Amino acid sequence: MSAAATTMSGRTKRQARSSPWGDAWRRYRRNRMAFISAFVAGLILFCGIFAPIIAPHPYDYSVLADTLQGPSAKYLLGTDEVGRDLLSRIIYGARTSMTVGFFVPVIGVVIGMPIGAAGGWFGGRVDFFVQRLLEGFTAIPTILLAIFLVTLYGSGIVNVTLFIGVTTWVGFARLTRAQFLALRDREFVTAARAIGTRPWRIMLSHILPNAAGPIIILFVLTIPGAVFGEAGLSFLGLGVQDPIPSWGKMITEGGQYMQSAPLIGLLPMLCLGLTMLSFSFVGDGLRDALDPNALE
Repeated sequence: MSAAATTMSGRTKRQARSSPWGDAWRRYRRNRMAFISAFVAGLILFCGIFAPIIAPHPYDYSVLADTLQGPSAKYLLGTDEVGRDLLSRIIYGARTSMTVGFFVPVIGVVIGMPIGAAGGWFGGRVDFFVQRLLEGFTAIPTILLAIFLVTLYGSGIVNVTLFIGVTTWVGFARLTRAQFLALRDREFVTAARAIGTRPWRIMLSHILPNAAGPIIILFVLTIPGAVFGEAGLSFLGLGVQDPIPSWGKMITEGGQYMQSAPLIGLLPMLCLGLTMLSFSFVGDGLRDALDPNALE
């Protein structure tokens, strides 16, 4: 009896310590692919943040006498067509990609979440206007809109981030509206209304925390799309300009040296693919871990 009581007591303690976020972390940790991808994504993010410390040379440091050099003790991955260290350019390219990758969904959240929340909470004419607005922007091809804005107002990392971010708010608005529609008539919201809680406080303190899981998932899944969008614009010559390194621009520049110096184009292509895959797997792992219907 004492052993059974001890077992039951241990189970009770574990259940008491259980929480939705703790359960989600345990489910995520059991997903090996997502866990490894999180490590890879964290490593890429670390390289981007600490690029000035990690990179052996400045990204714009050029030695014309060392153009198109192969890997050596001085240049671990060789040099590009103007004698710049390729490893340093790759590391600083991670900073460019991570800057765009994280700020684009931030812009999407800042614009899309209030619009979606207004439509889902107030309903009626407000929701009708929000739906028509979403339908109108959905009809516009996002990449063409970004190219148009870059052509009109100029390139650069700030403009590219802003213009790609402006095209991503629709997804966040749709998701936020759907979450508010599903949660606004729940019992805890009705109870908050009954005691006289103000609408803005109900939205911020009761509905938004319960809708945070899907929004976080969409935020993470937007990162690889933003990185690929920046690389695509840079590949077309409309994105980040010299001397700031960008993986997309490096792929374009390395295309003409594939026979003599293939690493110039292959390495940024590999980094771009690895970044997109890692963040995609992280997003998939979060989607499974934050699923309220998932079983332990």
